[in-house]
Amino acid sequence: MEGGVEELSIEVLASNLSTYKEQLEQVRQLLSEDPRNLEYADMEKELKEVIALTEELLATAKQNEISLSDAGVSAEATTGSPDLESAWENMGSRKNPIHEGKFPVGTKVQAVFSDDGEWYDATIEAHTANGYFVAYDEWGNKEEVDPENVRPIEQNAIVEAERLAQATKNALKRKIEQAASSDYQTKTLPAKLKIDPNDPEDVKIAKRKKIHAFKSKARFEQLEVVQNKKQNDWQQFQTTKAKTKKVGFFTGRKKESIFKSPEDPFGKVGVTGSGKGLTDFQKREKHLHLKSGNGEGTDE
Repeated sequence: MEGGVEELSIEVLASNLSTYKEQLEQVRQLLSEDPRNLEYADMEKELKEVIALTEELLATAKQNEISLSDAGVSAEATTGSPDLESAWENMGSRKNPIHEGKFPVGTKVQAVFSDDGEWYDATIEAHTANGYFVAYDEWGNKEEVDPENVRPIEQNAIVEAERLAQATKNALKRKIEQAASSDYQTKTLPAKLKIDPNDPEDVKIAKRKKIHAFKSKARFEQLEVVQNKKQNDWQQFQTTKAKTKKVGFFTGRKKESIFKSPEDPFGKVGVTGSGKGLTDFQKREKHLHLKSGNGEGTDE
């Protein structure tokens, strides 16, 4: 199982462990606000398992580093003796289960089940001439499997941990989006915080402090929801504005430059209307209208 530890250094494991613990705190905060949410409860359970596994991997990595350091000192002490060097190499080869193709008895691995050819979590129970004798953790079935059908479980666990971390991140994102898209709902003061006239004075003081904290938190959440809602509205407005084409009096009218060459060959550049003649006006004339009943005309 050293192969998985080599791929994940102590620094990486420590960083992952810190991240998982932060995510666990976030999930617990969500659970405190929504205790009946089964998704959050499952996340808390899975993150606890991932943290425990990562701590185990980190401890194993540190122990292996110490062992390798001690082995290096011993190897330097035996330098100069070919027989001792050869013996040390052989012993080192036996100590490396991955190199030799053998996992120690009791190792948690994944093995291919012969009935369906799928990988399942299993435990090494014995070494055989052809490979391993394993017990599948989920059903308890036991069978002999080839070495090619057995693999370490650490890398799969880390992949699963990353998946859980992403799921936690998505859950937090969904909560923020839901808060931004919905109006704030005023929270009712819990009955246990209401002050009873018969309460002792110290209990009343403690309740007043908790009531103050409750109201402060409620105001903060209300401001946060309003802020998120305004931000979403603004983003939506910007998106809509970009897609909307304004229609006005001069829409579609192409503006011409005053420095455009006039159509008339005798026109001047820069003079508006250059080369065009004057506006023609019709001559105003008097019209004679005949009166009804007689043929006399009058000037209007």
